[in-house]
Amino acid sequence: MFYDTCFLIDLQREWLRSEHGPAHRFLKEHADERCEISVIVYAEFLEGFADPRRGEAFLAGFARAGVSEAIAWEVARLRRMLRQQGTLPGDFDLLIAATALRHHEPLVTRNTAHFARIAGLRCIDYTQA
Repeated sequence: MFYDTCFLIDLQREWLRSEHGPAHRFLKEHADERCEISVIVYAEFLEGFADPRRGEAFLAGFARAGVSEAIAWEVARLRRMLRQQGTLPGDFDLLIAATALRHHEPLVTRNTAHFARIAGLRCIDYTQA
């Protein structure tokens, strides 16, 4: 499974408060699944830290998927289609979605409505699971 930035932010907040909220519960229920993030999610998450090493330590259990030519091609295809429909999301969201699509994995997010316009992308709302 690929995890969106909002999941990581919620997970960190729950961890800091010693809470077992929806992100923590979801991760625990899917402990046997591979945890993966796009390098774009990695960058978005680290932006919130004055010292990025603290964020890197938090992300130690998440594998990272880089942006390949195949993912760039997928972004180009999605941008063209969504621009024609007038529903173009931000570039980072397209890169995150394209990464999950190319890896044939669902995207774990609470922003399912935001990603719903991307055909073929399966989203899991961890707050509803």
